[in-house]
Amino acid sequence: MQQPRVPSPQIVYGRTIFWLVIVAALINVIGPLLAMAFPENSLMDPQHLFAAIWAGNSPDMVWQMVGGGFPGGHFWMRYLHTWDGLMQLGLVIGCTSAFIALLPTAMAFLREKPRSYGWALISLLVSATAFASAADVLAA
Repeated sequence: MQQPRVPSPQIVYGRTIFWLVIVAALINVIGPLLAMAFPENSLMDPQHLFAAIWAGNSPDMVWQMVGGGFPGGHFWMRYLHTWDGLMQLGLVIGCTSAFIALLPTAMAFLREKPRSYGWALISLLVSATAFASAADVLAA
């Protein structure tokens, strides 16, 4: 029995998400290890952070005690040189992989014969909407 052919846009989408999540997972495995080994390069000292969390403090109190207060949304962009910023980048890559993968998927829809303009447009619209929501342009 012959296997059905998987459409190339689906393969592109799956492979893109696969590799983005692998990169995110590697970052988020290595980041905490580096933060524990070299706490001086962290925004918040991991030993004090975990102690404050396990003591049952509220998130606001943890930020105040360990980080001197919450530095604001998307703070990780200003702190990419720290392990905290690197770990946040890993989370962002993992969480945004679904809509990032829609961009090459839209191109794959346009390379198909016959071209799937409608699906390419939908892919781009969903990606743009998800990006706008993640960037706080659209309120959830």
